Amino acid sequence: MKANLMLLLSAPFLVAATSAVQAQDYPTKNIQIIVPYSAGGGGDTVARIVADRLGEELGQQVNVVNREGAGGEIGIDEIARSEADGYTLGVFGYPDNFVLEHTRDTNFTFDSFDYLAAFDDMPMGVFSSPSSQHSSLEELVSYGQEHPGEMIIGESGALGLLHALAFAERSDMQITPIRYSGGGELMNALLGNHIDLASTSSMSHDPIVDSNGKPIGFASEERMEMFPDVPTFKEQGLDLVMGVSRVLVAPEGLPDDVRKTLVDALNAISTNEEMIANFENAKIPYRYLDDSAVNETLEKSNSVLMPVIENNLDQINGN
Repeated sequence: MKANLMLLLSAPFLVAATSAVQAQDYPTKNIQIIVPYSAGGGGDTVARIVADRLGEELGQQVNVVNREGAGGEIGIDEIARSEADGYTLGVFGYPDNFVLEHTRDTNFTFDSFDYLAAFDDMPMGVFSSPSSQHSSLEELVSYGQEHPGEMIIGESGALGLLHALAFAERSDMQITPIRYSGGGELMNALLGNHIDLASTSSMSHDPIVDSNGKPIGFASEERMEMFPDVPTFKEQGLDLVMGVSRVLVAPEGLPDDVRKTLVDALNAISTNEEMIANFENAKIPYRYLDDSAVNETLEKSNSVLMPVIENNLDQINGN
C-alpha cells in the first residue's frame, strides 16, 4: 500500500520529467516545410535554401513539400490546420495570407500562425511589354489618363492584383487587370505582347529585361542594390511601397521550448555566408528578420494594406 502511494505521489514528477526530456530532444524526426506554391518559384526557392541550413543546424532532415493551388490558399490552410508540434512548418509570401483572409472566406486568419522569421524583402514592380513605347512612369501615366481602361495589366497571386489596383488608383488611371494562374503564364503573356503591363515582383526583372521588356519602377523605399538602374515609384512622384516577404511560420500554439529551439536555430543560420550567397545567386534580396522584428514589421504592414483592400474589395472579388 505504501509503495503504491509513493508511486502515485511521484507520478506527476515522472510526467514532468518525461516532458522535459522530450522537449530537450526536439527534434527527434524529420521536419517538413509546406510551401503553398509550385516548385521553382520564389517561395519554393527560399524554402529550399533555408531547409538545407536549418536541417544542418537541428541535426534532422528538413523536407520541402509543395501544396499549390487557389492562389496559395490550399497550402496556407494546411499549415494552419497542422499540429503545432514543430514538425510541420510553412514558408509563404506575406501578405498572401493577409490578403486571402480579407478577400475570401478562409478558414485561417493572420493569427493562425506563429511568425518565426523572414528572409527577404522583394518589392513589387510594374514592367511594360517588349512592344510598348512606354519606358517611364511619366509616359505611362500620361497615356493611361488619356486612354482610360485601354491598357491591360497582368497579375498573378493575391499581392499581384492588390499591387496593380493600388498602382492604378494612386496614379489616377483606369487600367484593366487580367489574372493569370502563375508567374510563368504571366511572363509569357507580357513577353508575347498579349498585355501591356505586368504587376510582378523584382525577381522577374532579368527574364523580362533579357527579352526587351522594360521596368517602369519598383514599389520600394529605395533603389535596389541588385538593380540600381531601376527607379522607385517614389522618386518618380508616386507614393507606393509594396512588396513580398517570405516568412517561416508554424501553426499557432507551439510549445515554448520547441519554439525557442526553432528561433535559436534560425538566428544561428541567419548569418551563414553560403546561405546568403544562395539567395544572391537566386536574385532574391536577402533580409533577415528574427521573430520579434518580423511580428512588428508585419503588423505595421497590415495597417497599410487594409485600406487598399477595403477600397478595392468589389474589384478584387470580381476577379
